[in-house]
Amino acid sequence: MLLRRQASEDRDEHIDMTPMVDVVFQLMTFMLFSMQMTGGETVEIPPARHGVGVEESAATFLTLLKPQGSEAVPRVLLGNGKGPDVSLDQAKQAVAAGLREGKRRVVLQADGAVPHGEVLKVAAAVTEVEGVTLHIGVQEPE
Repeated sequence: MLLRRQASEDRDEHIDMTPMVDVVFQLMTFMLFSMQMTGGETVEIPPARHGVGVEESAATFLTLLKPQGSEAVPRVLLGNGKGPDVSLDQAKQAVAAGLREGKRRVVLQADGAVPHGEVLKVAAAVTEVEGVTLHIGVQEPE
């Protein structure tokens, strides 16, 4: 018959942590590589290969330029990059005024340094005006 002391001395009781550490590192690696990074990505607009141009007289043009200095919001210009700086509400009003003049198309052009999220914000604001069609400006092929 074994005494209590002898029974505990004969057993080698320990927990092997190696499998748990391996699983934790695999989970961390999976999370790291599967996480979608969001933020200020810039988008390079490719040259147009297919499609039809929009007549300048039949559309309202909006141009987004990269922020200057410490500004966080890109500049929105009316016209083909030569108009005055406007706010988002003023841009919507200009699109609505263009619609009343029969300009159902809106061409949105953006500088390559403007984050994609900012372009989407302006596009969403412009499409709140009912009856307009949004077109994304691209570079002419050379």
